Amino acid sequence: MLKPPYKKYETLYLYAFSGTHPDLRTLKDPDFIGCWEEEDLTVLFFHRPKEALCQEIPSRYDLKFELSAAVPFSSWGEGRDLSPFKIGPFWWAPVWEKGPYDLYYDPGVVFGSGKHPTTQMMLEGLWRLWQTRGPLARVLDLGCGSGLLSLLAAKLGAQIKAVDRNPLCVALTRHNLKLNGLEGEVQEKEILEILGEPADLILANLYKGLLLDLLGLPSFQNYPLYLISGFTVTMEEEIQGAVRTAGLRIEERQEKEGWVCLLLKNPKT
Repeated sequence: MLKPPYKKYETLYLYAFSGTHPDLRTLKDPDFIGCWEEEDLTVLFFHRPKEALCQEIPSRYDLKFELSAAVPFSSWGEGRDLSPFKIGPFWWAPVWEKGPYDLYYDPGVVFGSGKHPTTQMMLEGLWRLWQTRGPLARVLDLGCGSGLLSLLAAKLGAQIKAVDRNPLCVALTRHNLKLNGLEGEVQEKEILEILGEPADLILANLYKGLLLDLLGLPSFQNYPLYLISGFTVTMEEEIQGAVRTAGLRIEERQEKEGWVCLLLKNPKT
């Protein structure tokens, strides 16, 4: 995430290693952006080249160097169109924008720049849900990424619990909540570890395989409402089949640029 003296991302310098070490999450370097961990892979991000430092890391932390790259921030991940956007009455903007915006966010280097179709549909669906059904007291954000869904739910007055297995996502979501003076509980956990905790709404912008796994679990099937996305039109038949098998009902469907978002209701609650 951004720390002084940096106010914006330009070029990302990344270094990947096989293996992980907890000390790399809080690396003491003024140009350090963050540490991404995925299974047994660590990727370190910097604002500037760090060839010398990253030559030392394998021996210091018993890791194996894999690759390095320099990537323009605008090309990173799902694409970084970071102009301000509006959801309902709220204007969103990255933290470096100046103006009377309602919600500011640091997009970091994780998923959640605000402009991906699934993120847009989830935010729009969340806003419409509040309009049509009124406030929801407790919301679980499963796989929070940069925390944009949690930000909107907290802005609308919900008690938020967000989880992600990636420590960089957890740190960034906490940072973005604090940036806006909002509160929420954010934990580094596997999603399965919090299923069963009370909530009025589940937010799950995840990949198809994980959604299918969750829909098949009794611990996931007992919530009143769900907003789910992260799958394309070509995957939808399989997702809808799992929804029906779970005993849930599709209340609303959105589609944007080939991606789909569903609002699900549990008729048993």
